[in-house]
Amino acid sequence: MAPSGRHTQSEGETLELLLTPYFPNSGVTQELAAPAAVLRAGRSDWRLAARVVTYRRVEWNIDSFAPYKSPGRDDIFSALLQERQEIVIPYLGFHACLSTGYVSAAWRQVMVVFTLKPGRNSYSGPRDFRPISRFFLRPWTGW
Repeated sequence: MAPSGRHTQSEGETLELLLTPYFPNSGVTQELAAPAAVLRAGRSDWRLAARVVTYRRVEWNIDSFAPYKSPGRDDIFSALLQERQEIVIPYLGFHACLSTGYVSAAWRQVMVVFTLKPGRNSYSGPRDFRPISRFFLRPWTGW
């Protein structure tokens, strides 16, 4: 139910109502290519990225993943990344993202499913649901 007390009138309005409390300022973007200005990263940008995104920090983050959580659309479990991180880490592209300020469209795709929070008296507001996100590395084409 919308804050005004009325029921939503469309799927889009319902999704917007559910997304806003959990993902403020999010929106659907059709941008697929990096703007030319973003790709003009200077040497100082790349040096800063190299200082911030170190092999050890990426390794620590990968180790913090729960190994058998659901994989993304690429079907890669965290356990596989953890087992072969010495091969994977150099190819992840975090330096490029940080230095250029651009995250590829494929990395920005996410599917959010809302589940009921247990023990609620009613399920009429957005906070009565819990979002579960699943990120995709390949374009999502639906079920």
